[in-house]
Amino acid sequence: MAHSISQEKSWTVDDLMKKSELIREGTPARYRLITTRSNLDESGKIRKWTFGQREINAQNKIILLVGETGTGKTTLINTLVNYTLGVKFEDHVWFEITEDSQNQTEDQTESQTTEITVYEVLIQNSQVSVTIIDTPGYGDTRGKEHDIQIADNLRKLFKNDTGVKEIDAVCLVVKASDNRLSYRQHYIFDALLSLFGKDIEENIVIFVTHSDGGTPKNVISAINKLKIPCKKTDPYRFNNRQAEDQTKNGTFYKEIWKGTEKNLTDFFTSLKDQKRTSLYMTESVLTEQIRLKACVSNLRERIELKESKHKELVQIQEALKQNQMQRNVNLPFNVTKYYKEKVTIENTSWWDRKATCCSVCKENCHESNCWCAINPKLCEVMKDGHCTVCTGKCHHSKHIREKKKYVIKSKNDTMTYTDLIKFQESTDMASEDTFLVELEETENKNKSNMKTKEEIRIEERLKAELIEIEKDKTRLVEEAWTTIIKLSKITLKPDNDFIVKSLEFVLPRAKENEDPSWVQKLEKLSYCGEQDTEL
Repeated sequence: MAHSISQEKSWTVDDLMKKSELIREGTPARYRLITTRSNLDESGKIRKWTFGQREINAQNKIILLVGETGTGKTTLINTLVNYTLGVKFEDHVWFEITEDSQNQTEDQTESQTTEITVYEVLIQNSQVSVTIIDTPGYGDTRGKEHDIQIADNLRKLFKNDTGVKEIDAVCLVVKASDNRLSYRQHYIFDALLSLFGKDIEENIVIFVTHSDGGTPKNVISAINKLKIPCKKTDPYRFNNRQAEDQTKNGTFYKEIWKGTEKNLTDFFTSLKDQKRTSLYMTESVLTEQIRLKACVSNLRERIELKESKHKELVQIQEALKQNQMQRNVNLPFNVTKYYKEKVTIENTSWWDRKATCCSVCKENCHESNCWCAINPKLCEVMKDGHCTVCTGKCHHSKHIREKKKYVIKSKNDTMTYTDLIKFQESTDMASEDTFLVELEETENKNKSNMKTKEEIRIEERLKAELIEIEKDKTRLVEEAWTTIIKLSKITLKPDNDFIVKSLEFVLPRAKENEDPSWVQKLEKLSYCGEQDTEL
């Protein structure tokens, strides 16, 4: 594919064939480029395949491709490579950089690989080279847990010293035959866009594959309907048939080649005038997402424990009323008591088998997807040496990372009035001096009442503890709200799946506090998420 960005290339097609392995003879003859391969992380989940050698003065256009499995990304990657290499239709050759593409079918329902692969095509004496980031496996049949790993690998790619720090284009790949975006496609784009900051919107474009060259009106309508943020231009269209046997109908395939070449020329021309986006904000969003998820999970447990303790104290209040009616100090009553216990993590995915917990606060600080940190100090929820999640924001040295976590448990307990007095005496409430003053005032108000001093003491302690529990719960809910709003302001797609699910927990509790100023903001985010779900 001849084009402007490689007019000064020094490699001929013969040179390229010498640097490749023959896959299949024919028209076109198919070759696989011989690449230098390396891993950008120890697990081998982020790979870099390089063809050619980097030159200091050469520009490098960095492109991220994402789409549902089966949209034709593999062919599209090779199309971009051939365009960059300057291959013409008349050369009757086709070069591939991807692996085992001859064994892949366009209608496959599950990816052959789960790794993120960075393809570099570095052309000698060319003014422009290309880096293509492929995210295979997004939205395949293995489900959302599988996609969590891919998102985490992207985060690692952006943070790695030898990884990607800037990006020229994020290309969302869809098929021209799609009349509407499926739930899975919507989920894929939602998951990807939630990784980026708002400053990348103008770098997002739509690539339509299996196109006949006409305007993909249905695709455009679906994208507009879902309000997918992207550059306001028509989608770039590709036929995906360049590698087919061209012995017959050569004129037809030549026109296909020309159409693809024109779209890629337009695409790369647009990149010349477009500002490259730093991934600094994206890295910030990814880190903040991890902390938000951990924070909301932690807050959920703390709120639920407060609600459980509230139930427990209400049961005791009811029992006290019954005792006052029957005046029987030995009358037994049942109470469901709630407590925390550290248990072994079982029946979870491998990336959820360890948790970072605070030994001081007795809380789970990072439970979900906490698999990559070697020790608590390196856990993503740590900032400046301290935890961003637990109640005391304790130092990392107070944390333990192991195959255990705290869970809320309950047990039925039988008590008597005598037990209740002993239980309340052991409870550390407000200072004794303050309490005695309050108690004296209460006794004066209840002189006509037959309640004993012990009963009054217990009642007041119960009321004070219930009030304190509600105050703590309100503070925890507000903390969750603040974090969600903060993330929504820097995230490209604030109505993403994770934020919406977080709202499902926080919003009902926010409404209990009757603060319209922030409940209204939460409802607005929740409404956007519901609209997307309906689509």
